[in-house]
Amino acid sequence: MSENFVLKNVVHEKGTIPEKMKAVVIREHGGPEVLKIEQINTPKPGLNEVLIKVEATALNHLDVFAREGLKGPGVPQITLPHISGVDIVGTVAQYGPSSSDRASCPKTGDRVLINPSFGCGECRYCRDGEPSMCPNYKIIGEHLWGGLAEYVVAPAKNIIPIPEHISSEMAAAVPAVYTTAWRGVITVGQVKPSDRVLVIGASGGLGSAQLDIAVAAGATVCGIAGSEEKRQKGFEMGAATMFDSHGNWQDEVMKWTDGQGVDIVFDSVGAPTIRKSLNCLKMRGKLVLSGATAGDFPEISIREIYQWHRQVLGAPMGNWEDFLQVTDYVWLGKLKPQVHAVYPLAKIAEAQIELDKRKHFGKIVIKVAE
Repeated sequence: MSENFVLKNVVHEKGTIPEKMKAVVIREHGGPEVLKIEQINTPKPGLNEVLIKVEATALNHLDVFAREGLKGPGVPQITLPHISGVDIVGTVAQYGPSSSDRASCPKTGDRVLINPSFGCGECRYCRDGEPSMCPNYKIIGEHLWGGLAEYVVAPAKNIIPIPEHISSEMAAAVPAVYTTAWRGVITVGQVKPSDRVLVIGASGGLGSAQLDIAVAAGATVCGIAGSEEKRQKGFEMGAATMFDSHGNWQDEVMKWTDGQGVDIVFDSVGAPTIRKSLNCLKMRGKLVLSGATAGDFPEISIREIYQWHRQVLGAPMGNWEDFLQVTDYVWLGKLKPQVHAVYPLAKIAEAQIELDKRKHFGKIVIKVAE
């Protein structure tokens, strides 16, 4: 696409995009009460960027961390004011100037899903397809303003079309947790049908995605969840068994495996569970870590790792191949993201309270477009 075409396109669309937009702006850290809906300037797409009119944005614990101002190793420091929202579905509103042809890009008005993570595109890690290793790695909604707003800017290369049969709410449940889960279960964990797998926090957005993908991979999966209703949901998703997170689930897992332990544990809860997770592993078992929503400074025994030939593996948000693989599986109906509830933008505080109380199974989605 020539530069002249891009400029004509912008002029043609001028007037259809409002100068102001509604957004959930964090201006100070604190509880849900600090979330304010304001009228602010609508962003403009720059070189190789696209402006998206947001339809739906799913919540993550990243939204809570941004609001609270969580500090610690590996946690990006939020610059205030900030707009969070990582998992974004919307329609193409306007492309910025382009340095390359856009003939194959989604058209204006097309419904798209944003891959929220990207790197510089030039370092050795980006060239290897691993932007999360890039020194300039960024996530929309975490490092940059995100989708809890009527419009958001993203790199034009980071959008893909959504099939008509997939709802915007379901699509919004995919990017962060399903891409992370795919990396953990398939790319890093290399789960196979002969494996017995344990998912800690199987009712959360990431945990339910890990359960879904591990079942699809043919593994025998058990999950940990805190209520009978959540455990029943786990069974409906294909879990072989579910244990109560408030009970002695380590002993129950060992009994379920005839004292051997499981092949792989997926733990995104963190400090309160990691020691038990390690001790649920069999000889040469793997513990895959993709989060620490309940704390990231656990007490562990080093001997319980090396004397049992165990591996502890990190699996942050996936790369482009993970994103494309997992979205294909969702589009084909091989994976079924769970949407717990849909809230309007005006009830963002209530939605975050529900997320923080961990009473949900799957994802909580904010419907941005009225």
